[in-house]
Amino acid sequence: MTGFGVVSTIANLAVVIVLLVAITSAGGSVNLFTATFGLSAIDSASPDRKEVYDKSSSGDDLSVSIYEPERAKGSAPTIMYVHGGGWIAGDPNAASSELRELADHGYLVVSVEYELATLDNATWQSAPSQVACAASWIQTHADTIGADTDRLAFWGESSGSNMVANTAGAAAQGDAESSCGGKVPVPAAVIADYPAFDVTGLYENAPTGPGAGSGTRLFATSYTGGTPKEYPDRYSVADSVTHLKAPAPPMLMMTAMRDDVITPTDQLSWAESARSRGVDVKTVKVPLANHAYTQKAKNSIGSQGHLSIAEAYLSEQLR
Repeated sequence: MTGFGVVSTIANLAVVIVLLVAITSAGGSVNLFTATFGLSAIDSASPDRKEVYDKSSSGDDLSVSIYEPERAKGSAPTIMYVHGGGWIAGDPNAASSELRELADHGYLVVSVEYELATLDNATWQSAPSQVACAASWIQTHADTIGADTDRLAFWGESSGSNMVANTAGAAAQGDAESSCGGKVPVPAAVIADYPAFDVTGLYENAPTGPGAGSGTRLFATSYTGGTPKEYPDRYSVADSVTHLKAPAPPMLMMTAMRDDVITPTDQLSWAESARSRGVDVKTVKVPLANHAYTQKAKNSIGSQGHLSIAEAYLSEQLR
């Protein structure tokens, strides 16, 4: 092995050690054999079924994808999952392999399709109300789908984290607005992966450099219909700090410490603000990880750590 190869190997081992220490410290675990030889596509699984729960503003069907636990007897602890994509992209089954694994571990997983924003269709009102509708649908159809809504968690990724957090906070205050009516349940816990909680900050604190912030600003302006200066009230509604205060449910927030889409500083500052408002927020800092690190490959160190930390948290909160 050349000198360069030795240095490279040592550097890779150092990265692995840093990640393993962070994961185990947060209550997670990693099988290194599986991480080395068992990688697979993150979207290689399929839901057991889909059900229409609402219509979009243009009249198109909106569905939930349901991943059912094996050998389930009676109702199962339930996860409502909301995908990311900056409100303008994404798919409810983009992380299907992880959702299937959660189902295999005994959870009923309901992944939500919602209306995506475009430059001509701001969804700052419609998309969150559709997410709230999906939660209401789960409660209404709990007996049919086998959901234990006393052990219900909301789980969001990136922009999806924003909507599940806002929905949970509003539901706890009794003022969640559902596009299909009905009572929106208050979850027992919320999980937020590299969350876009601060929509105003997403626009104003976009990464610097030529064109670097154009993508994140596009997310914010597409979702709200304009800039914070043009629509301060819309940004206030979209920002999670508006909704999260006691008695909002407890939250696990996983922050990628090299996130180049949503700055880690913004995420951690938001968590401190939520704590000051009486919300129980557990923060896990994932070193050396970038935005969407969980979406690269099934069974990677990041994927295993992410799921195991989340499941450890859920086992505490959904008892």
